[in-house]
This record gives sequence, C-alpha cells and structure tokens, in this order.
Amino acid sequence: MPAPIRFDLADRIATLTLDRPDRLNALVPEMREGFEAALAAAASPGVKVLVLRGAGRAFCAGGDIGWMAQALEEGRWAEMEALLDLGVTVAHSLATLPKPVVAVVQGPAAGAGMSLALCADLRIAAAEAAFSMAFAKIGLHPDWGGSVMLSRLVNPALAGELMMTGETVDAGRALALGLVNRVVPADQLDAAAQALVGRLAAGPSETFARIKATLLRNQGLDAESLRARLVAEGAQMKAAMRHVDAKEGLAAFLEKRAPRFQ
Repeated sequence: MPAPIRFDLADRIATLTLDRPDRLNALVPEMREGFEAALAAAASPGVKVLVLRGAGRAFCAGGDIGWMAQALEEGRWAEMEALLDLGVTVAHSLATLPKPVVAVVQGPAAGAGMSLALCADLRIAAAEAAFSMAFAKIGLHPDWGGSVMLSRLVNPALAGELMMTGETVDAGRALALGLVNRVVPADQLDAAAQALVGRLAAGPSETFARIKATLLRNQGLDAESLRARLVAEGAQMKAAMRHVDAKEGLAAFLEKRAPRFQ
C-alpha cells in the first residue's frame, strides 16, 4: 500500500500531502508515522513555509467512516483514541510551528479535514472547495482542533451553528465568513498557491514566528493553554464515541439513511 502521507521539500518550501485519493484522503491510524515525520522535518531550519494539501479531488474527508465504524463495533478503543491523540499533536504542532502554514484546498474539507485546514495560518481555496464541520451529523464531537480553531476565526454563535448543523459552506461563503483568505478558479489554484507560498518563503522568518506567537497571545493563548484546549476537545470526542449516538450515526452514514439519535 502506498504511504498515506507524502513529504516534499524544494526551495525551502515543505509540502505535506495527504495521499489516499481513493478515500478522499480520509484519516486513518497508518498516517501517524507520516504526520510525525513530516512535522519534525517541517520544524527544521531548512524549511521556511509548510504547505498542506490533499491528493486527488479532495483536501480531506475527515476520519475514515468505514474504519471508525468497524473499530467501534469491535471495541478497539485504544486505536480510535490514538487517532484522536494524533489530532491533538498535529493541531498543536501546526499552530505553534514558528513558520507560516498554508492549506491549499481544492475540494471537500469535511470533519477532521476541515479541522486540519483551519489549523493552517492561511487558506487558499478553489471555487469548488467546500467546508463542513460534519461531526454532529454522525453523533460525534469536533476533533483535530476543529472547535478550537473555528472559535479563533469566527464569533461563538457562528461557530456553534457550523458545529451543530454540520452545514456545508461553499468557497464563496467561506471567504465571506473569513474561513479562507482567498478563492480562485480551480485551474489557477496551483499558480496562486505557488505565488503566495513563494512570497512567504522570501519573507523574514523570525518576524513570521513572532507574528504567529502574537496572534495566539492576542487571543489569550500560548503553547501550553492551546494544548490544554485541544486535549479537552479530544476528551469530548472520546466520550462521544462511546455514546450510542456515535454507533447509530456511523451506521446511518454507511447505510445512506437518516440517523435515529436518542
């Protein structure tokens, strides 16, 4: 099986690519090693910018529902919780990485996929991109930093609406809400991303690191308090996964029917 994470470095620009295009880059435990290695490499002095991408037509569809449903049915709690703990590590690493992180979103970014995109400092999207905090639709709580990062970007009422309804937000509305920085036609996405990333790579790295720290501080956060919020979010997801609504939500999704929640 091909490695589910690719990492490339050229001209001091690192690119982390989710590489499960046949599954819309859905997240699975096999990605742990790739994420950890890529994030460690991105933190090296030879990297000035990190780009997040998804292979194929999607950015990331979130957790792999088929895998989650089977793991839940078999009671493989340790594996599921390890994937959630990986989300804490990834979200914290991206937010505290002392260099710009840019997400390039060409298609769907749902559930933890939207969370991952929100963990970037900047987001550039194709007109066909779509975002959804889809967790509640299957009886689950946001994870991989989704609730924390969304609450940094929009007001509490809107964050609550997007998390509770799981509404899909198209690229135009995402731009209006401040969820993305720029929207371009799909055939211009790579060129626009390259121009933005190239500009950042030519910029003052030390200043960018200070700006990221300032942005956290201006929202009352630092590395320690951010991690505490991410861990608390993960605890809510772990509890949600053990509730009957999670099993029903996952089954309903796979059976393509409306869920019958408690």
